[in-house]
Amino acid sequence: MITKGLETENQLLIMKIELNKIYRLLSPRLVFLITTANSMGGVNAAPVDFTAPVTMSPPVVMVSIKPDTKTYQNIVHSREFVMNVLSKGFIDRVLRCAKRYQNGVNKLEQVGLHSFSSQLIDAPRVKEAKIWIECRMIEEKKFSDRVAIFAEALIAEVKDDVLTESEVDIIKLNPIVHLAQDRFLTDFKVSKHKRYD
Repeated sequence: MITKGLETENQLLIMKIELNKIYRLLSPRLVFLITTANSMGGVNAAPVDFTAPVTMSPPVVMVSIKPDTKTYQNIVHSREFVMNVLSKGFIDRVLRCAKRYQNGVNKLEQVGLHSFSSQLIDAPRVKEAKIWIECRMIEEKKFSDRVAIFAEALIAEVKDDVLTESEVDIIKLNPIVHLAQDRFLTDFKVSKHKRYD
């Protein structure tokens, strides 16, 4: 990742980062387990951390995925998906959803997770998740190695046990957060600071 060291006139060491590795500097990133349904009602799930909010009104999110995946195929076909947030205790099961399985295999069942019906779309939710965001695709933008999916959030719900004073408590949630490669962040410390808008 680090290719060269340069000294400035102030004698500070500056490291040059390969451009195809700069996503590692945009860390940490929350890992969502994206669930989709295929045309035969089969369930697919994939961990995704290339995500971002785009607008607040209407609430639009962006999810970046590889175009050769079942997740992408299912989203293009159904135009629907769920963004599920699970706590760190499920990290191994969530990451095992990245494996490729044969068509018709329910990934959630394979890794020991369970699904239940969403409220507004056909793609299922994950029972073990603490947060669910049901989404409908608006448009896509293709790049060389990934596709950016823009989608409107139709409904979002959170389990009561991760709330403090009606706000998501990141300590209670303790979500799966990715740094780079096989490195993940766990057990945060939260502090408050004045914002200047």
